Amino acid sequence: MPIIQQSELRKGKNRWIHHGFIAFLVIMLPIQLLPHTWMFFNMFKAPLEVIKLPPNILPEKFLWENIPATFKKLNLWRNIWNTLILCGGTILIQIPVSSLCAYGLSKLRLRGSNMLLLFFIGTMMISGEATIIPLYIMMTNFPLTGWNLINSFWALILPFSAWGWMVFLFKNFFDTLPSSLFEAAKIDGAGNLRIFLMIVAPLSGPVFAIAILNTFNAVYNQFMMPLMMLPSPDKWPMMVQIYSTQWGGGLSWNQVMVLLTVTSLPLLLIYVLCQRYVVEGIVMTGIKG
Repeated sequence: MPIIQQSELRKGKNRWIHHGFIAFLVIMLPIQLLPHTWMFFNMFKAPLEVIKLPPNILPEKFLWENIPATFKKLNLWRNIWNTLILCGGTILIQIPVSSLCAYGLSKLRLRGSNMLLLFFIGTMMISGEATIIPLYIMMTNFPLTGWNLINSFWALILPFSAWGWMVFLFKNFFDTLPSSLFEAAKIDGAGNLRIFLMIVAPLSGPVFAIAILNTFNAVYNQFMMPLMMLPSPDKWPMMVQIYSTQWGGGLSWNQVMVLLTVTSLPLLLIYVLCQRYVVEGIVMTGIKG
């Protein structure tokens, strides 16, 4: 059989496999969306209608007052504000620290930079649960200051101010940037900080978006750390508030669905907003002219 015919047959086979995979995803999509759809519409139902058997997706009557009643009962705006402080504060500190550290490891050719990178990668092997007790002790008597940061947002923001995985992510991306750009900038008299702000940062939009997305996701989903570091209910983020409803929260099932839906919305929104940059970062198409 001629080589051209073999190539055409191979392309046709791959095309059918691709179409079959797309059809499978389309069939599975409603199954994936069903629990989220059920949760969303349950927050508009009456309490007994939520546990009705057989269950129905759409409510018999939309009870819009369930949402403000749940917000008022749990003071959810306070939990949302606490969560935004934790996520925003961590992002504002961690992203600059990790990216500048990665820039130094990638482009400044420091002595021992490879060993330092291995150290950061090694920290990724330690589970977060193993560091909770040491971090708690450290936050009760913060080094050099003696401050007790327990029940303060700093007790959660500072431990996340440097993340080995972020340093590794940024360094791998910065390694792909051509050295000729940095050499030309140095010839023009630009310092390292100016090079980072004027050249590296504008070219690294996708990796910064991935870093912000993953940092937000990691901090937003934290449970054990906020539960231990923030004993006061007025400092609780959303995840701890969900946990507290299991122990005497006094919520009906439709109000629980309001709480779960409100908690899931920020993650959905940030993924939608960062989708284009995430795809660009994964494909890594190179520097755009």
